[in-house]
Amino acid sequence: MKRRHLSFNIYFALVCLALATGGCALFRKATNGVDPKKEQSTIRLYLEGQRADRTTAGTVMVTSNRFLYTVETDPFLDESDLAKASIVDDPDGSFYIQLQFNDHATLLLDMYTSSNKGKHIIVFSQFPKPGKHPKPKKKKGDSDDSDLVETARGEPSGKPRESGWLAAVLIRERISNGLFRFTPDASRAEGLRIVRGLRNVMGKDKKNEKL
Repeated sequence: MKRRHLSFNIYFALVCLALATGGCALFRKATNGVDPKKEQSTIRLYLEGQRADRTTAGTVMVTSNRFLYTVETDPFLDESDLAKASIVDDPDGSFYIQLQFNDHATLLLDMYTSSNKGKHIIVFSQFPKPGKHPKPKKKKGDSDDSDLVETARGEPSGKPRESGWLAAVLIRERISNGLFRFTPDASRAEGLRIVRGLRNVMGKDKKNEKL
């Protein structure tokens, strides 16, 4: 009886090992062989600006349709203001990205949406490959406006893009709860990569706060 019990335990252990190995292989295949924990993303929310004021605004082409927008040179919210990030599937097969901002950013979002109805919030994100870090946020007054000449979806070389102007969200009403949703001009794989990267950045920031 003991030998039979021992044989069963060995067989069960081998089955578990095979399932674990197969699961890891499938996981690596699903993530193109990279570690998702090393992904980092940014999210920048810009307010639509006045075209006449070139000192505080720049022009960008948003989404693959290349809609032309004038945006203020500095984002009013970014990934450092986030509390949560998630991807939400709609019944029709589409999806949107949902951002929950912290208390301070919630007040800013409330203020900006209350006083700028009819304008757009333009969303920019960087989502490079694992191991590559997004460009640091520009300091105020920095003359480098490289972010403001980024086009939207795809690259001439056919390589996977690592950044883009993803959406222009019309401000219809005040957002007082800090919850911002947008449908990105991106594939679902890109959307997942953006959200994973944002969560990694948020987790890193929380660890730094504890130090």
